[in-house]
Amino acid sequence: MHSIEFRVAPHSGGGQGRGETPSAVEFLVDGIPFLELVRRAELPDAFAEQQERAAEFAPDPVPLLAGAYAYPALLSARNLLGGEPDRVPHGAERGETLLLSCTCGIDDCWALTAHITVTDTTVTWSGFRNNSRDWNHDSLGILAFSRPQYEQSLRAALDALSALRS
Repeated sequence: MHSIEFRVAPHSGGGQGRGETPSAVEFLVDGIPFLELVRRAELPDAFAEQQERAAEFAPDPVPLLAGAYAYPALLSARNLLGGEPDRVPHGAERGETLLLSCTCGIDDCWALTAHITVTDTTVTWSGFRNNSRDWNHDSLGILAFSRPQYEQSLRAALDALSALRS
């Protein structure tokens, strides 16, 4: 069983300026930012794509897109507890939930989705997929969390975010 921590963090996309209040909920899995875990999983495919597209971008360097996501500015407990997703990015399949969005703030151009399964005792994330690239996310595996700990951390972060926004 993995541990998860949801915490309020500055939103990394969508025009966030200096001095503004935090506007996103960040996820840490076993103490590691989820964005970093995704970046590690995507590096092999991103490097391969970078090499394939070198001539297209020459003489400029090809961007390395591994982990190029932001935590969505708006997520609900329902969304992260396996309920009907609030937002579904273009290309998402039935049952997929948005976990990470594009740094530009538009989910449809670049997003990471997963299946979220909830039982009485666990919350499980599986089937990770980028809506724009056919990259392999198998190294993320299946992430199972204790439901009580998951819900407690999620609700505390969403309450803190709500308080900061009001």
